[in-house]
Amino acid sequence: MPSGSAVTDHDSLPKVPTLPLTKKRRTSVRELHGLAESESAPGQCLFPTLPLELLAEILIQTNSPRDVLSVARASKLLCSTLVCNPAADFIWRTIRKRCLPHALPEPTPNFSEAAYAAFVYDGGSCDVCKKDTKEFYASFATRIRLCRDSRCKKNIERHLIDVTTIFKGHARDEIWIPYVESTHCFDLNPDKAWPENPTILMRKSEWERFRADYAAFSALSPPPSEGLRKACTDQIAKFPKVMELAVALQKWKCTYITMHHTIKTKNETWAKALATQEGWNEHDLLNSQSYGSLHRHKNHVLEEVTLRDFLLIKPLVEAQLLKMQTHRQNKENEASYRQRRDDVEQYYNRLRSAGTVVPSLYEFRKLSVMTTMQGSVTGSRPNSSGLAKDMKNSALVAELVAADLKTWMASAREKLSELLGFPKWRNASKTRLHPLDRITARFRCQGCGKVAKRYEKERCLDFAGVCAHECPSDNKKDKRPVDWSVDRFVKDEKASNVIARLLTLVGITDEDVNAYNTVKMLGAHIRCLSCEHAFIVMDFPTLIGHSHRHDNMQVAILPKGEGPERAFEAGLSAKLMDMGSKPQKLRSEANFRCRHCVPAGESADASMDGEGRVSTGESIAKDSHTEDSQTGNQMRRQRNKKSKLRSMDFNALRSHLKGLHGIEMVSDEDFFARPVKWQS
Repeated sequence: MPSGSAVTDHDSLPKVPTLPLTKKRRTSVRELHGLAESESAPGQCLFPTLPLELLAEILIQTNSPRDVLSVARASKLLCSTLVCNPAADFIWRTIRKRCLPHALPEPTPNFSEAAYAAFVYDGGSCDVCKKDTKEFYASFATRIRLCRDSRCKKNIERHLIDVTTIFKGHARDEIWIPYVESTHCFDLNPDKAWPENPTILMRKSEWERFRADYAAFSALSPPPSEGLRKACTDQIAKFPKVMELAVALQKWKCTYITMHHTIKTKNETWAKALATQEGWNEHDLLNSQSYGSLHRHKNHVLEEVTLRDFLLIKPLVEAQLLKMQTHRQNKENEASYRQRRDDVEQYYNRLRSAGTVVPSLYEFRKLSVMTTMQGSVTGSRPNSSGLAKDMKNSALVAELVAADLKTWMASAREKLSELLGFPKWRNASKTRLHPLDRITARFRCQGCGKVAKRYEKERCLDFAGVCAHECPSDNKKDKRPVDWSVDRFVKDEKASNVIARLLTLVGITDEDVNAYNTVKMLGAHIRCLSCEHAFIVMDFPTLIGHSHRHDNMQVAILPKGEGPERAFEAGLSAKLMDMGSKPQKLRSEANFRCRHCVPAGESADASMDGEGRVSTGESIAKDSHTEDSQTGNQMRRQRNKKSKLRSMDFNALRSHLKGLHGIEMVSDEDFFARPVKWQS
């Protein structure tokens, strides 16, 4: 077709069957350009790819089979190159002959060069305490390893057995199981070694296995089989070579330990001289990251630290020592600051114990004199060792603290007096109490609505409680309390009004100095008239908390000798709510009854039998005529379960008061119980 006609008739093309498309392997850019992965990958280690000749030149310079073992265990490629390759045996052999303190003895034929190095240098578990240790074998013949714990060296005898008397001097010709090669294998100074060593110490576990084979081998009737005789004879022939190697390794180990101790002493002496010359602390120098690593490495490879080694890392050592000194100084500053804060807290607790009105500890620390006493971690730091004594005995400190407290409370007293209706109150009389010191001065926090534990019964705060109040932070992660502010408090009208009514009934005013003692002497003879459905009595602290249940609580004072049959027990609810095991046991007993369910004009026990079950004469008479005993007992249990006058455990009582009477916080006036004996 002409070039101008580019249209092709698709229907005229022959239909060729095609295979479904397959996924193509992703081709990297390096493969497209023909570059090897190892030649261009940044940061890739090329050490394993070195030719064996170059690898040998590097490893031979280490002079320690232990280092070659570490290299061989670095990767599978290096392991196959150095361990599984017979061509690499010359590396192990050369290093074995050049290692310190002197050449290792020739191994027995059962060892390869790599296995022999692992046998000598590797660590393992202690045969006594089973803890991992890097120590050499204590006995190379029996392969007993001990850690550095002296108790293990003493207790190893429990794992050994002395069989010297059994063989009677023929042990060398009859034993094919290696035994302890020296009488002092577990000391640093070997005395008599094999074959001069007459004592035969074997593992108890190996002796049990060997004894059976030895009995069969030495038996005359029936004689041992030819196979057993040949196997035992071959082992006996190899036995001297095994023991000779163990003795040679034992001597090499003693030389190694002696040289290691000498090198370690020289390096420590050199480090001490260096620290003295540079004006550094020797302990800091040895514990610095750079020099400490150098010092330990040189001890490990039995080499002395030289000035050339040190000069290469000197700038790094100086920086690390300076960092260590700064860290130590910061720790000392923090410890001193913490001690001063503890001294301030002790002083604060002494003030509270003496009855002084003080703010919360968080606010007390903000006083100017306390801020000076505490100092700061990085700023000024008074002498912490004598701070506690000065704060306890110094009259000047006491005067300064009193002045700061007076200044802090001045604005608070003025604001709270306004809330009570006494703005800028002044009076020359010494017998009339300040409005904030009167028992009608009651406040509550409108920020959190909570009170301290000592005010849980009253559920409101006096002036001292207001000053010491702490509002918790809304942020749970921040444990610091909210900054104290007098604007967060309002007058508790319900508590103040009911106290005023009680004082009117007594015939005194809240200005009287003895007002609190007078109402406290009333005891549990204060009745709540607002609880018309029940006969509720209480003492004065309970009255303050109870007043929050009514909008306009009315009270009456009972004459002496008059009151409910079940006496009011102050503090019972607090004891039952304790976390101890005794309160927990008492809470589970069905020993409590609700006072609100007992009608005001009825006896508490009028409708209960001796076991706390609901019963009336009419119902009992009816049951006796119309029901048999078994059915009657079942019905009585059903009525007792549904009755509001039943005895119940404390948790059931709390649910009952909340569900039926709407009482969230159980108080002493809400229930009574049979007498309970409390442990002191």
